Amino acid sequence: MKRIFLWIFLLLLAALIAWKLYNNRQQSNAATALATVARTHVPVEVTAVRLDTLANHLEANGIFLPAKEMFVISETQGRVLEVYKGKGEWVNEGDLIAKIDDELLRTELDATQANIAKLKKDRERVGNLIEGEAIAKNKIEDLELGLLAAEAKEKALKKQISNTSIRATMTGTLGYRFIERGSVIGPGIQVAQITNLEKLFLMVKVTERDVLNVRKGLPVRVTADVYPGQPIGGKVTNIGLRADNAFNYDVEIEVPNPKNAPLRAGMHAQASFTFNANRQGLTLPRKAIAGSLQDGKVYVVKDSTAELRHVTLGGVYGDRVEVLGGLEKGERVVVTGQMNLADGATVEVVD
Repeated sequence: MKRIFLWIFLLLLAALIAWKLYNNRQQSNAATALATVARTHVPVEVTAVRLDTLANHLEANGIFLPAKEMFVISETQGRVLEVYKGKGEWVNEGDLIAKIDDELLRTELDATQANIAKLKKDRERVGNLIEGEAIAKNKIEDLELGLLAAEAKEKALKKQISNTSIRATMTGTLGYRFIERGSVIGPGIQVAQITNLEKLFLMVKVTERDVLNVRKGLPVRVTADVYPGQPIGGKVTNIGLRADNAFNYDVEIEVPNPKNAPLRAGMHAQASFTFNANRQGLTLPRKAIAGSLQDGKVYVVKDSTAELRHVTLGGVYGDRVEVLGGLEKGERVVVTGQMNLADGATVEVVD
């Protein structure tokens, strides 16, 4: 009798377990099916592509470069006897940076100067003999040639000795020093690098459309990223003659380095140009771009369907970007909700 009750209990337990597993599986299948159901309408905000006046204002980003920077190059060879300027020190043009051993050159100079003195005395003696017709006139010509060669050698030795005193080639800060006391250098070796940051160049790129409005001497408003509320007045000093692979032109802007807000080479800044000419161009909000400015993509809404379209973009004008190709005036592009979209998705435009 006990065995019968045990079998009944086991059968009931097995049935309960089977029912629980079946119920869990049904719930899992229902959840999976629910997850695979796509939303029929994705809410988005759109705006129309419009025609704007562009050429009277242009903004371009760039980085600062030093207006004056130069390497100090050795013109002689020898061992460094002494170094007088360290990295980060201010130097004036002509300041002594390092001294190279010149003992052998000075010894050779002394010998050359002694030879010059001898040749001059010989020339005087031969001249007296020629006047007395005791010697041929061609003898003095040989002495004159020897004297000229000795004087040229003296001049060259003095120049070589002068080169052993390595001096600053411009005024500025010694950014790098590549030699130490006791090191051996030769001609053409870089000794130091001097950088002057009293003035800076901001290098920016402008499109082929806008470069025609840029001219040398044009005033430019420059704002460094590190000092957003302190604009600086600059001017265009050079305009590139050849476009790069993206059909942009380099524009060089000279900017004074403010003492109350010092700038350094490599910092980022924004240049604001104002032109007299005006031109019309299609624009759209920058936030409508799904890709990058170099590979622009936008979602165009037509009949409640989102179409992913590649567009060609131009310059950036505040929060708007010029459209050079791929869109027409009045077409509606998505500005909010791109993250939930795919090409061909059905959308619902919301205000």
